[in-house]
Amino acid sequence: MSSTTLVSPVSAIPRPSFHANWIISRREDLIWFIGSALAGYLAIALLWAGFPILPIQFIWFFVIDNPHVLATATRTYFDKEERRKLGWLLWIPLPLLLIGPAMAFAGKAAIFFLFAFCWQQFHVTKQHFGFMMIYKAKNRERDQTDRKIDRWFLLASLFVPLAWFIARTESWTAGLPGLIWIEKAVLLAYGVLCAAWLLRQVQKLRSGAEMNWPKLALLAGVVPLQWLALGFGARFGPAGALQAAIPLGIFHGLQYHRLMWFHNHNRYSGPEARERNGLAAVLATKMSRYFAVAIGLNIILGFLPQALFPYQAVQAALWGIPFTHYVFDAKIWRVRSDKELAAALHLA
Repeated sequence: MSSTTLVSPVSAIPRPSFHANWIISRREDLIWFIGSALAGYLAIALLWAGFPILPIQFIWFFVIDNPHVLATATRTYFDKEERRKLGWLLWIPLPLLLIGPAMAFAGKAAIFFLFAFCWQQFHVTKQHFGFMMIYKAKNRERDQTDRKIDRWFLLASLFVPLAWFIARTESWTAGLPGLIWIEKAVLLAYGVLCAAWLLRQVQKLRSGAEMNWPKLALLAGVVPLQWLALGFGARFGPAGALQAAIPLGIFHGLQYHRLMWFHNHNRYSGPEARERNGLAAVLATKMSRYFAVAIGLNIILGFLPQALFPYQAVQAALWGIPFTHYVFDAKIWRVRSDKELAAALHLA
């Protein structure tokens, strides 16, 4: 008599394997690179509930966002090896400081500030995309289908709400022919892309494929925050750029501060760092020095000029500092072409 082995239908379903290789550690990544999105959600909730914007703006401006912009100096102007690599690019703040005043005097200040906001959001998008790609590299996620669909899903999830915000807040968009149909078509295409991305995750789960948990957690924090922040800001018209920028900037800034400190500590702690990198290595010995420099530069270069000269042209000129940050960031965070950077981020 032959015996038959019964297999439970539940046990027959392949169990997905969740990969969890982190940039720093599970605790640090969940707090700073992923969990800091909660600070953005909290800012939206407070503003939505009628909490005064000034205290939140103060924290954003003085503690997080502007200091993160000027913290870039710790690995550019203060690093003599990086100064050698950047060369003439170190002088780029001079022309960038002139763009805003030139447009303000030409009567195009509104266009300039919209341009500045869009460049800011493009910069934020690049950072989120960079984190996603780091998590894909750390967890050895090399499937080409996932690479393409993750790329388009994240980019669409960040740029579509930005375009929707502009369409809803800028008066000049009202005159665009067929705008409402363009908006509906874009949202429909985005909905199809979201459905395709979700179906891909379900397919992987059902097949027992490896799931990149840090990447999925990052996307779960980033995507809803982008829509909520820009949707909330759209309620205030063009002035709503500030209400949108604060929660998005808080998340972005906290991520950046932790990544910069992780990089600086790893790169500048070696015995030859002071000789090779100069002042940057001194600032890397203590986190307090890093933040003191970032906040101090913000007060000197960001706050005092606006306080002493409260003119629109001055405010427009000071956008040259974030513009410099955006240009430098596009240059100094190229992991593939910089082996020393890859080693500092533990990607080598």
